[in-house]
Amino acid sequence: MRRMASDHAVPTLLDAIVPTWTHRMVQGRDVHASPERVAQAIRETSLDEARVASLLVAVRTKGESRGIRRPFVQTGDFEPGFVRLGEDADEVCIGFIGRPWPGGAPERAVGDAAGFMAAEALDAVKVAVSIRCAAATYGTLLITETRIVVGPLAESRFNPYWRLVKPASNLVRSSLLRAIARHAESGTLS
Repeated sequence: MRRMASDHAVPTLLDAIVPTWTHRMVQGRDVHASPERVAQAIRETSLDEARVASLLVAVRTKGESRGIRRPFVQTGDFEPGFVRLGEDADEVCIGFIGRPWPGGAPERAVGDAAGFMAAEALDAVKVAVSIRCAAATYGTLLITETRIVVGPLAESRFNPYWRLVKPASNLVRSSLLRAIARHAESGTLS
């Protein structure tokens, strides 16, 4: 398991929810809008607004995700059991526990962050996604970070699956960042 790279870094909600992990992905994007506008866009942008992400998730869900216009932070990428793990003014964390590989049975849903943190994923994975923003001289830095904890009995199933889907997962996250940035920069927030 890996820990945060620096003890001097500003702690995030994700650090409290998933302090150690097996796999981690971080992507960022400069946004020419205020942190407040970006934080609002994080909460309002739907997966449908992220064209590439919408297409890839539709393929994975066999079309079940098409046309659902709820914000991403309410639906995740349509993996069964996604729950809101926490939020503050600049960050929203969502996650699920399950077996996302083909033939993997869904895990029982956890209702909140405490249940997520307390659950052991012996033969499953715990996935937590943070979407957050931070003020920068040019506007705002928008970041998505995904941390995955692989249970010891899940490694042989998850690791080959992850090698296969990681590139598509990266495309989903970068597409979502583009959509949030467009939403924030457009001036059309509700």
